[in-house]
Amino acid sequence: MSTYTINQAADLLGADTDDVIDAAGLTLGELELGAVEIGLSVTDYRNVPVLRQQDLAVIASRLDARPYL
Repeated sequence: MSTYTINQAADLLGADTDDVIDAAGLTLGELELGAVEIGLSVTDYRNVPVLRQQDLAVIASRLDARPYL
């Protein structure tokens, strides 16, 4: 099963990383902890592979539902 990072998801969906995090329902604390658990710096939270293929579809639908200003 493939997993994607926040950065990869943002690139694939053409969205801002903060919007992807919000649409995924993740918190900064969860991502920072995940980064530390896999040996990354806490500031590398966008490089934690946390999203599955089916998550991308849900995130995309949530992003499409938001009006961009």
